[in-house]
Amino acid sequence: MTKDKLRLLLFDDCNRNCPGCCNRDWDLQALPLCQDYTPYRLIMLTGGEPMLYLEIIREAIAAIRRQTNVPIYLYTAMPEQLDTLMPLLDGVTVTLHTPEDIPVFQSFDRTAQNLTGKSLRLNVFDEVGTVICRPEWQVKDHMRWIPNCPLPEGEVLMRYQPSKNP
Repeated sequence: MTKDKLRLLLFDDCNRNCPGCCNRDWDLQALPLCQDYTPYRLIMLTGGEPMLYLEIIREAIAAIRRQTNVPIYLYTAMPEQLDTLMPLLDGVTVTLHTPEDIPVFQSFDRTAQNLTGKSLRLNVFDEVGTVICRPEWQVKDHMRWIPNCPLPEGEVLMRYQPSKNP
């Protein structure tokens, strides 16, 4: 099977300490650096928490766009400044881990101006509860941590090398 989706780890810094975080299961520094984005039909930017360093997200998108025009999605749990990045992205997956995440997400959802035509996915962990949002969001609720965090079929996980470390 070809690996046609790239999950690109921008860095491993995170402001959370989630009990089932997949980053604990992998040796992130041992991941290969991605230098060629052309083999992939979709690139997913992830971390750690990517929104901690907006400049690295912008830098990675620019590096990808110099090679290819495939869709780029961002995975985040911090949508506070996400609206500023949406013009650069084809989609976003926001994950809500705790009930405290709801007001921040709903504020983004109410005020965001750049969501038209984007893939919008919302992952809601079991303990979060019900979330009210725009109908454009594809909601996957009752999420649970997956032991050993296997990569989905067709995906490859690699690292991005930022011009300066966070």
